[in-house]
Amino acid sequence: MGFVDIAIADLAADYGVSVETVCAWCDRLGIRYTSPQTRLPLEDAKAIILALTTPAPANDQPDTPQS
Repeated sequence: MGFVDIAIADLAADYGVSVETVCAWCDRLGIRYTSPQTRLPLEDAKAIILALTTPAPANDQPDTPQS
């Protein structure tokens, strides 16, 4: 897998979101990282960019356990 020359912190700055938001997407997508300076593999960066740029459906609810 190739690497892009972009760290988590840079990706956050480029897309106007917090580092915590990008890290949360990494966690949700199962992408391993060690710090905001972690360089991302190409496919992982693409997955995060897609997640950040795709609007959430109107009925999207926070992940909460169902009773």
